[in-house]
Amino acid sequence: MFRRDRRPRLPDDMPRWLERFGRHSFDVTRSGIDGGDMWDRIGSLHGWATSDRDGFLTALRAVVAGDQGGFATFGAARLVWEMYGCECLRIPGALPLIDAGIEFKRSRGLPTAMMTGYEMQRVHEIQKQDT
Repeated sequence: MFRRDRRPRLPDDMPRWLERFGRHSFDVTRSGIDGGDMWDRIGSLHGWATSDRDGFLTALRAVVAGDQGGFATFGAARLVWEMYGCECLRIPGALPLIDAGIEFKRSRGLPTAMMTGYEMQRVHEIQKQDT
């Protein structure tokens, strides 16, 4: 009869997966997490992330809303980079996640030398806005 338009959803284990991806991304060598598992999930999400960018980013932000800056938040920031590359810095819906990933590193006292190129680019953009 009536067909309800079914929107994609993130998997139920997404908070846990993002936490693992965050730990893996933070320290690939010592995390003890198999990177292959991480890339399989990224591949499965890529179609949705690229076909409905705003919907995907909204769902991703909702998943980490209660994380309060932990590894799941950092995992979400890294996932945004993996999905969109340097374009993520021009996507308004991605910026809160990128900023949260930067804050994750700062809250752990990491020096700017531990920031990636895109993270430093974003830090400079924020500094320009604040002046």
